[in-house]
Amino acid sequence: MKRAYLLGIDIGTYSSKGVLVTADGVVVAAQSVEHALSNPAPGRFEHDADTVWWHDFVAISRALLSRSGIVPERIACIATSAIGSCVLALDEAGRPLRPAILYGIDTRATGEIAYLEERLGREAIVARGGSRLTSQASGPKILWIRNHEPEVYRNARWFLTSQAYLVYRLTGVPSIDIYTAAYFAPLFNSVTHSWDERAAALITDIERLPVPRWSCEIAGG
Repeated sequence: MKRAYLLGIDIGTYSSKGVLVTADGVVVAAQSVEHALSNPAPGRFEHDADTVWWHDFVAISRALLSRSGIVPERIACIATSAIGSCVLALDEAGRPLRPAILYGIDTRATGEIAYLEERLGREAIVARGGSRLTSQASGPKILWIRNHEPEVYRNARWFLTSQAYLVYRLTGVPSIDIYTAAYFAPLFNSVTHSWDERAAALITDIERLPVPRWSCEIAGG
């Protein structure tokens, strides 16, 4: 039986890294690449999903296979991880409609946080999601797009995050791991592990959100 290998790639704020390992955890090859961070205005931080996230994934994958001499058919599984919960709007064809809004370092949605706390109640948000709304939460950032970039919002079929976009590019399946979905507060109910209809009514349709799955589940082929 031919040996199988596992490929893991992580996208970071300023760089990305990847490893190719055997099924029992022996590192065969490692690779990293640096990339830029966009700061288009004070308090706003963004990545271009294709020229940063997907570019790094492809570049690292090719480098690992080239350095190791392992053919792609020997890769049994691919796992991805990436920077904290971001917001990326995709159209019906899966094309990004704007650069991705990054995690807690991007503070543009303070007005949306205040609005959601007023409408939903701080205690209710904590009870369903486990924490208060901060700039780390993705829900207010989706609402910011709805309020400030209505054309982007109208054309958005999916609102994904960083690792979810990589999985989508690889499989065509719009999914998100449950741990990351928790940062889509107040949209995600951490008690039921499902999207919250009351919060969604104030932010976006549940049909535009990816399917929550545990990170150990197979997302697609």
